[in-house]
Amino acid sequence: MKSILKISLDDIQYNWKLINNASNGKAAAVVKANAYGMGMIEVAGALLDCGCNYFYVANIFEGLKLRKKFNSSEISIAIFEGYLEGNQKIYAENNLTPILNNLEQLKRLNDFLTVETKQKAIINIDTGMNRLGLSKKERDFLINNRYLLNNVSIDYIMSHLSNANENESKMNLLQLDELKNFSINFPNIRVSFANSHGIKLGSNFCFDQTRPGIALYGIDNFGKSFYFNSKKLKLPIKLYAPIIQIKKVNAGEKISYGGIDVLKRSSILATVGLGYADGWLRILKKNSVFLIGNEKCEIVGNITMDSFVLDITDIKKNKLKEGDHICLLDNSNIEHILKNNNIISYELLTLMGDRFHRNY
Repeated sequence: MKSILKISLDDIQYNWKLINNASNGKAAAVVKANAYGMGMIEVAGALLDCGCNYFYVANIFEGLKLRKKFNSSEISIAIFEGYLEGNQKIYAENNLTPILNNLEQLKRLNDFLTVETKQKAIINIDTGMNRLGLSKKERDFLINNRYLLNNVSIDYIMSHLSNANENESKMNLLQLDELKNFSINFPNIRVSFANSHGIKLGSNFCFDQTRPGIALYGIDNFGKSFYFNSKKLKLPIKLYAPIIQIKKVNAGEKISYGGIDVLKRSSILATVGLGYADGWLRILKKNSVFLIGNEKCEIVGNITMDSFVLDITDIKKNKLKEGDHICLLDNSNIEHILKNNNIISYELLTLMGDRFHRNY
């Protein structure tokens, strides 16, 4: 039996509309990693229906999958990985927008362009994150050699905030100044800067486009609810896993690999068909306390590859049986599950793989 991930596209649309309002009507959407595990095609389609037509993905394979579904007149698709050797024709033939992360990639694009070939692109500058983007030396070179952009249609100058979730971080303002000091040299090119947390830093960070990702799902890094303009965003998902066996086990019996837990009482145990191969990592055990009815149920033994064991002894009402699905994740417990676990919401969501049945 499959676990079920129920996803409300209406809630995702609701969230994007609030984010878009906070972005002065200029929000795009980051749908990489299968839209953070929620389904890239379905999420992009829902967002297109409510007005979003600019999407960011991680690599050219994600870009091609999205373009196969949506034609070039419907949406723009920008690709974070950069303009890599061998992909030039793919970008051109599928109207995909490369993000140029260094001057070598800009040169590669210029070498490919002809009178008949026009290519839209984004220039990414590194303002302090030291991950992707033109270095200070490269930026200065480009300012002094602007002819390199003569034949390229630059859609945006962009950068990425490294500390946006820390409102008081001085790094945010330093990066903002770096971006302004560069982009002022190209006054006719639009600017994209703020991610989900960056939007909350204020309109100065929003420029001509924002790039929300995790906020589309209503939560921040640690599973806490996002608010924009005092309105709470919605967590659009609920995760249900099947009970694949129920059995009575005597007090003193050891549970799972290595017998790491010993029953202090005779118990009714349910083996749940979900494990770390589904993204429910072993590290989550200590916070995996589930409410069934009004009763708390805890995991005994390890979370294994395909299953874990849940103590359901105290469930008196609505007696559970094999084949029933129980809710493991929703708005009531996501923050608690992540708490003090050295795992963030991005990881939890993107680990939800193709073994789930996604119910929209």
